Amino acid sequence: MELLTIVHANKIELIPIIYEFMGKVTRHILFYDQASEEKFYAFELKKSIEMLSTKHGFFPKIEMIEIDEDSKKDMERIAKAFEGDREALYLNGAGADTALFTVLSSIVLRNHGKVIAYDKEDNSYNLVTQQGFTNEKINKNMNLTDFLILMGDALLESLSTEKIVADREALLELFSDAKRMFKIRFMLKKRETKALRKNYPKVMEALRKLEIVNQDYVMNGQEGFVRFGFLFESFVYLQVKKFDFDDIKVGAKIRFDEHQVNTKNIQVVNEFDILTIKNNKIGFIECKIGDSHDPLGTIYKSDSIMDYFGETASSLILNVERDKTPHLKQSKRNFGASLIYRAKTKKVAIYNSFDFSRNAFRSKIEQAFSVALKEEYFREENKKSIQALSNKWGN
Repeated sequence: MELLTIVHANKIELIPIIYEFMGKVTRHILFYDQASEEKFYAFELKKSIEMLSTKHGFFPKIEMIEIDEDSKKDMERIAKAFEGDREALYLNGAGADTALFTVLSSIVLRNHGKVIAYDKEDNSYNLVTQQGFTNEKINKNMNLTDFLILMGDALLESLSTEKIVADREALLELFSDAKRMFKIRFMLKKRETKALRKNYPKVMEALRKLEIVNQDYVMNGQEGFVRFGFLFESFVYLQVKKFDFDDIKVGAKIRFDEHQVNTKNIQVVNEFDILTIKNNKIGFIECKIGDSHDPLGTIYKSDSIMDYFGETASSLILNVERDKTPHLKQSKRNFGASLIYRAKTKKVAIYNSFDFSRNAFRSKIEQAFSVALKEEYFREENKKSIQALSNKWGN
């Protein structure tokens, strides 16, 4: 199989097809305009394909073709180069310049090749031939590591999800009651560990396991209570892992492609509390606990990073805060109605509460990322619901 890819700046639209046919492609032709910008993207993509191919033990021949897309002479040269029976040639050009894609499609189809039209919303593609077209589902969805390689990014570090699962009971104990958790965090800040051990022995055992306090129940370090924010990310992961994402990273630090970053208002190195991928679409969750000093800035940060990951990216800001105005009929929250509306216009979902509700969070996750509970968790949730009804009606 030969794959002809039309290179352009928005490579996130190209890489699902590159990944889908990896292992089947023996010759990969990268087609790019002579403009220096396009040339840079082409050689960058070539490097990414080589890295991923080596990782998986595939070694396709990669060729580069440079043209002036406004030159009739160059187009005639390309048409001549692809003359003959090209039944094994597939054209991958999603998101490319319309005129260029149309001309190349004509050349490929005329010589019995096939044209791939990727649908990023549906994560499928139309396979076009001289006889018509068929709609095909993507069979190989990317994990986060492979996705980042093809994007030219690098995963610098992330938390061990195995360690998080091992700490599950302690995390659930600590965050099962938000009001209590905020009180415990305040008491830790005041170094009231003896009172904590007396009044909250189970929580103190959890804090010992999570290494916030040592074996003698003395706080580790000067500001162990600050780690509650990081532990909250781990707690949220335990909820997120129940859904059918293709891959999840926690506490992920990623170095973005510097050339791409220069055109967007984001940093080269970005940290994600929780990063997900589902059907080749990136999602991320920003976990906030306590008092957010800049909720509007959090919204705009999410929006700018979504732009980097393309139109299909999704984000959720999860904000659980202490109730600072319980005396008011409508307590004030960090994310008020106007900010939530502004976030909605940016396609940023908001979960904003004084407590954590598993059912409310499930609804937000399903809506924001188009995922569903895994089968085993779905059965578990149904069993709990039936048991709750049974207890309610005394059966």
